[in-house]
Amino acid sequence: MDNKNIPKPIYGLVCLLPDQKKIIDDHCFGTCKKIIIGGINCEGIGPLLVCRTPAKDCPQLDKELDEPFGEVMGDPVFIRKLKGEPLEIEGK
Repeated sequence: MDNKNIPKPIYGLVCLLPDQKKIIDDHCFGTCKKIIIGGINCEGIGPLLVCRTPAKDCPQLDKELDEPFGEVMGDPVFIRKLKGEPLEIEGK
C-alpha cells in the first residue's frame, strides 16, 4: 500500500458554537494557521471547519471523539473541541 492510500484523519471543528468559533478565529486562523479553507456540512451538527493537525501538535485541543463519525473521500472524520480563552485584542 502506498502512502496515497493510507487514511489520514480529518478533525472537524464545530464553528456554530460561539465560544469555539472565537477560539478557531483567534488560534486556528490566527496563530496556528494550519486550518484548511473549506469545510464539511454535517447534518445534525452543522458546518465543520477542517484541520489535519494531530492531537500531539494542537495546543488548543481539549478533547476529540475516540471513533470517527464518518469519512470524507476515505479519510476518517473526528469531531474536536478546543480549549482556551479567546485572545483579547486591544481596540476590539
